[in-house]
Amino acid sequence: MSLPGFESGIIIDEQQIQKHIITIPIGSEWRIEIPFKSFFKFKVISGIAEINGTELPNNTELQLSGTKLAIYSPKTSQIGYFLVDNKDSIYDNGDNEFSEYLSNETNMSSIINLSMFIESRRQLNKSGPRILIVGGKFSGKSSLAKILSSYSLKLNNSPILVNLNPRDGVFSLPGSLTATPISDSFDIEAFNGYGLTTTTGTSRQNPKQPIVKNYGFTNYKDNLDLYKYQVSRLAVSVLSRLENDPSVNKSGIIIDTPPINNLKNKDDVSLIETIITDFQIDIVVVIGNEKLTLDLKNKFKHKKDSINIIKINKSQGCVELSDRFIRMAQEQSIKEYFHGTYKNRLSPFKIDIDLEGLKLYKFVLTKDFLSTMSFLPAGDEETENTNNEENILDKYYQILEDPSSSNLENSLITITHLEATNNSPGKDLLDTSVLGFVHISKVDDEKKKIKVLLPFPGVFPKNNYLISTNIGYSE
Repeated sequence: MSLPGFESGIIIDEQQIQKHIITIPIGSEWRIEIPFKSFFKFKVISGIAEINGTELPNNTELQLSGTKLAIYSPKTSQIGYFLVDNKDSIYDNGDNEFSEYLSNETNMSSIINLSMFIESRRQLNKSGPRILIVGGKFSGKSSLAKILSSYSLKLNNSPILVNLNPRDGVFSLPGSLTATPISDSFDIEAFNGYGLTTTTGTSRQNPKQPIVKNYGFTNYKDNLDLYKYQVSRLAVSVLSRLENDPSVNKSGIIIDTPPINNLKNKDDVSLIETIITDFQIDIVVVIGNEKLTLDLKNKFKHKKDSINIIKINKSQGCVELSDRFIRMAQEQSIKEYFHGTYKNRLSPFKIDIDLEGLKLYKFVLTKDFLSTMSFLPAGDEETENTNNEENILDKYYQILEDPSSSNLENSLITITHLEATNNSPGKDLLDTSVLGFVHISKVDDEKKKIKVLLPFPGVFPKNNYLISTNIGYSE
């Protein structure tokens, strides 16, 4: 019996494989777009092929769905493949058809040179390089972060991959900011191309244990103050890890960021300055944007001896993703968090919980907070309130006074490490990390009960502070 969206009863058909074989010449890419309504079954027959730096095993069955990516061939390779329908997919209407083409116009030579330069910095210095990747929308930042992490891993390094783009769930769910030591390969079959700690598992030698700060929105501009605060707190945790782990310290940091096209916006300037300062960045990589490169060099010319600003070309294979496609990918990664993958099934667990006694907060949109503030009377009282410990959270989190189906049903809830008390949590709620996520599938307003989905059987931590995110999900 298969889970919805994770049909796995179809085994690789050798006759089908033989009908569809493609040869990828050395140094070329095979660019493919796979709709959510199809499974792309394939295996590498000969040669060497990789996806975002992760080398694909030969003669091993692999499966992809709902993605747009490139398979690069550092050595001429042959791949056999075929497609089957995903009968459980709910994304039949408006979904793109399968498409593919070969291209020898890649930016991989530039990326390989960049990787070699980064490795030389590791060899010369006691601490590894701290790399910030910036660029516009759909410029290939995340792909570059994966490639640099994978190539670093091949050289026996364990860099910390930091994701500051809340749109993407990197070893966590969308809305999260994460920092993860990369000590084994990415799970390229996962919908997000990274894998999730609930599905990829860990090994005794190489555990993937991300530090997670939950921002609660998918756009960093929804509450920029909260976003920058969480970035700074994540940086403190990362620098502490570097101090206490020599192998990670030697490997360095690779940071993926939200899209930024130029430095005309003062908020973007402030954000870049925050990241560079907090993470002590010494290499900035700009993808395909000469104007942004010049702006950054002018902005940080006083630090030209301590910060290298490098521009590399954008890959011609970068494609724009529609908002609908991005949302579908987010939903699939959330589904994997709770249900697992077709190779590694989880046993999600539903329980009924009383709403009474739960300490529930919600994330605050900046525009809503400013709208509320505009109705306050002018005077000294407002200034006094902002200094009060009970009001310090107001522009970040607000207590959910009347939890109901209208504001809780089909939402994701963050479980924090912080145990609830009768007093205001103050800054402790801002500084705590994430224990995990649950999904509220049903709210009974009359009985004041909620039906909660957990990724595996266990006791629901009622005594911890909970934060309702702005990210919806329906089973």
